[in-house]
Amino acid sequence: MNEKLENRINIKTLIPFGPIILITKVPMYIIDNYNEYCDKIIADKKKLKSQDHAHNLAGNVKSEFRIDTGFIEKEKNMNGIINAMAKHMLSAEPRGEEDIVSLSYLVNNPVGEISLGIEDITGAQILSMWAVSQWAGDFNPLHVHSGDLSGVIYLKIPEGRDEEYAKEDHHPAIGDIQFIAGTPQAFNRNNLKIKPHVGDMFLFPAWLHHTAYPFRTPNQERRSISFNLIYTNNKSKMGEYKK
Repeated sequence: MNEKLENRINIKTLIPFGPIILITKVPMYIIDNYNEYCDKIIADKKKLKSQDHAHNLAGNVKSEFRIDTGFIEKEKNMNGIINAMAKHMLSAEPRGEEDIVSLSYLVNNPVGEISLGIEDITGAQILSMWAVSQWAGDFNPLHVHSGDLSGVIYLKIPEGRDEEYAKEDHHPAIGDIQFIAGTPQAFNRNNLKIKPHVGDMFLFPAWLHHTAYPFRTPNQERRSISFNLIYTNNKSKMGEYKK
C-alpha cells in the first residue's frame, strides 16, 4: 500500500537541555507497512538470521535485524518524512509548540551553508536502518549512534504498559526512551524521559546518549525502527540508501 502523503506534517521541537529533539507522528498506513514487513522477516528464520544486526548494536534485545535496501527505497513517503525532519533540524528554534512544515518547501529549497561545513543541504542519506523487537526484560543500555542524526519510529507498544506504570512508585520508566546530555547538577536538567506511543518518531543528534527501559508484561512486544543519517549536498541523491 502506497498512499499519497499530505504535503504538510506537524513537527514538535524540544530543546530540554541543549540538543534538539524533533517529534512527529507517522501515518498509520506507513506503520502498518513496516509491521507487515517485520512480521514476514520474523516468521522466516533463515531470512531473520541473514539480516541479523544484533552483533553491531549495544542492546540486550531478543531480535534486531536490518531493513533491506529494496523495502527502504520503496517506502518513499517514509523517506520524505525523514528528509523533512532532517532539514527542519537545521533551522529548528527552541520552542515547545508544533511547527507546521511544508514538505515541498523543505525538499526543494536548500538551506545553504551551515556550521557542519556542508553547502546546499538537500536532504539526508540513510546510512543504516534496523528493526528492534523487544520482549519482557529486554532493554537498550545508554549508548550513542553513528552519522549526523539518528531516529526511532515506534511500531508496537506492549499492552499492559499503563498497568505496569501504575504499580511503579519510584522513577516509573516502563518501556520509556530517555535522552541524557551532560552531567546532573543543581538547578540543571540533563535528561528527558518520554513515554512513546505507536506512530511516534523521534529525530536527534547521533551523539546524544539515550537508553530504552525494559517492561515486564509477558508475551508482549515493543517494536521499533531505528536509523542513522548523514546530511547530503547537491552532488548527492537525497534519501539514497547506502548499500
